[in-house]
Amino acid sequence: MIPRAAQVAASVVLLAFIGQGAAGAAPGRLDIPSLDVRAHVVEVGLTSTGSLAVGDRLRGTVYTWRAGDPPCDRTGTTVYAGHAWRAGNGVADRWGSLRRGDVIRAGGCTFTVTRREYWAADRSMRHLFTVGGAPRIVLIGCKADDYARRVVVFAERVDPDPG
Repeated sequence: MIPRAAQVAASVVLLAFIGQGAAGAAPGRLDIPSLDVRAHVVEVGLTSTGSLAVGDRLRGTVYTWRAGDPPCDRTGTTVYAGHAWRAGNGVADRWGSLRRGDVIRAGGCTFTVTRREYWAADRSMRHLFTVGGAPRIVLIGCKADDYARRVVVFAERVDPDPG
């Protein structure tokens, strides 16, 4: 028989772990002032291949994993996906122009861009979904002029947003 104190301790550890990716933890908005982007965040599940099950909204909407790490957590990565469109009306159209030091706000926290990369569209993104490591966000969108490639922007948390 397991002592009551051990049961309570195990429950607290389990709840703390589950809470790191709790549903409903994503913010309602993602703002990128340098691009004049103010996007509504929609929480989604994963496809059978491990990709975000993003919807079809082009403008003003980004998607995040409903069971993922919240952006203001002390550790882990929050992934946001958005659409780019050749016609110029996608939320991610200009993510490729983000530079080191540009500011992104999510969940009441401020992040600064640390790097931007271009990946093949068929490259797995599964390793980006993590509850460990430094607090950061990752933006993923199609490259507006080349749908076979993805722009992937990494930003690290700098401070809670003062207001």
